[in-house]
Amino acid sequence: MMRHPFPFRALLRERRAVAMMEFALSLPIVLPIGLYAIELSNFGVQQLRLSQATLTLADNISRVGVDTTMATQQLREVDINEVIEGLRRQTANLALTTNGRVTISSLEVKNGAQWIHWQRCVGLKQGLNYDSSYGVQGAGGAAGGAFRGMGDPTQPVTAPANSAVIFVEVNYDYQPLISPYFLGQKRLRQTASYIVRDNRELSTGVTDPTPQAPERMTCDRYTT
Repeated sequence: MMRHPFPFRALLRERRAVAMMEFALSLPIVLPIGLYAIELSNFGVQQLRLSQATLTLADNISRVGVDTTMATQQLREVDINEVIEGLRRQTANLALTTNGRVTISSLEVKNGAQWIHWQRCVGLKQGLNYDSSYGVQGAGGAAGGAFRGMGDPTQPVTAPANSAVIFVEVNYDYQPLISPYFLGQKRLRQTASYIVRDNRELSTGVTDPTPQAPERMTCDRYTT
């Protein structure tokens, strides 16, 4: 009877391709961990970008306007549109207005109570998780009413008398870098508020003098 040229004992002593075998055995464990770490890092980066964009938007809206002969400043529709266009460019890699919703509110005082004088919005997403969580244009303005301000109900943001606070809400569907398998479907949320810097003409709200803005970004519209 012919003996096999590679006896079992010799096979046990064989050490070639050991590293390849170890790699093949560990790959199903190491690869998902690595991909999860990459996805988690992307999640953090998107959170940071949204936070910066939200702060920038609130800051810019609190500053823009045109000087009047009364040493005040009027906010125009074209000013808001220009700032929103800046937001689009800042968040182009996130496609924020396609995958989310942005609400800009002017929080003021009326009849001694907090009041949302006006709102402007941009973004395709709509519904409970995307529209403003704190109130719509015209909310508040009644002494003793339930509306106390915007933000955390335990410590709401409030506007001082004879001034305004720009409050921005951003709700965004997280866009996975690799697959939604790792983190699931997540909605990112950011808020920011800035007090208006200049002596803004509050009674007129947002004006639209000639030449008029090509579109008014009111919150009944859902556009990019």
